[in-house]
Amino acid sequence: MPSLNHHIKSRTLKNVLFMLLLVGIQIIIPSGKHLMAQDKQQAAQIKSLAQLSEQEWKALEGYFQNPGNPDLYVQFKTSHDTLLGKTLWNNNSFHLLPQTSLSFASIEEGEGGHIRIDFIRDSTGAVNSMRLGNNNIWKRASNYKPIVRMEMEHSPDQLKPFEGIYQFKNDSGRFIRFSVDGNRLELKQLWDGNKIYFVPETPLDFFSKEFPMFILTFSKNNEDQVNQVIAFKKDVWRKTSKPVLDINALKLYEGKYQSTNDPDNLVQLTASYSQLMLKQLWDGKEIVLDPLTISYFYNDAQSFPLQILRGQDGSVKKIIILDMDQFNKVK
Repeated sequence: MPSLNHHIKSRTLKNVLFMLLLVGIQIIIPSGKHLMAQDKQQAAQIKSLAQLSEQEWKALEGYFQNPGNPDLYVQFKTSHDTLLGKTLWNNNSFHLLPQTSLSFASIEEGEGGHIRIDFIRDSTGAVNSMRLGNNNIWKRASNYKPIVRMEMEHSPDQLKPFEGIYQFKNDSGRFIRFSVDGNRLELKQLWDGNKIYFVPETPLDFFSKEFPMFILTFSKNNEDQVNQVIAFKKDVWRKTSKPVLDINALKLYEGKYQSTNDPDNLVQLTASYSQLMLKQLWDGKEIVLDPLTISYFYNDAQSFPLQILRGQDGSVKKIIILDMDQFNKVK
């Protein structure tokens, strides 16, 4: 059996941002970490299914702008019967092969499969828009100019108020943590441990020097305390306070849990002061978890999350480990 540290595959934050921004959803998606081993499936191979003339290739080149966030652009250019795409907010590149004269599929495969792009002609026959998957239509930007961001003068003490754990508004099982690293703000994705660094452009607006289009906008409450951050102008993360759980509250989570994918795999949770101890019963390996909320626990050194799920009656029904592996409580 694999250990708690066994990862089938890992993904960098750069790739996470590429896939999510490309399809226009949240800034984060599940990491590729699994508790249990899985067979690696062979990715379907994408082939060219159409031949384009030089004029048809040239009609696709240019810059296209995101309809929901005007700071986000994708650039397309052709090279030897291949369409090269580049996401300008993080400088990620991808290769597309034609399925028709206007429809393309990426050679690279992400978590959601191959990227599919459909170019759209207007009434004049010009290609002035395109669609990514089933998402919004991006418009051609004829006057694209790179956005230049400037770092404001600041000190580490000015960054301290932004430190803390933030919970995703649309998913109670998603958390990020901000902490000061030198004279910059570190963002850590708690589901996979990936990090990215930010500097302030204004007292409440931050950007990444590596990915300038990755912007954060913090806000404060009536007590002048930082209480939330909005990423990419759309994803809301709310600052949380660490709960105080006594041994009696933690004992409600104790018990054995059985994998929904493999009944032979069981783990056991045991309360220990203000923490939970998870033990793999197949090999005896243990990991200590600290509470971030009353139902979300985390081991920082190993970037290891555990989420408690309750039934309608309030009793503990199952746990989710490493963001994806579900275990039902054994009666």
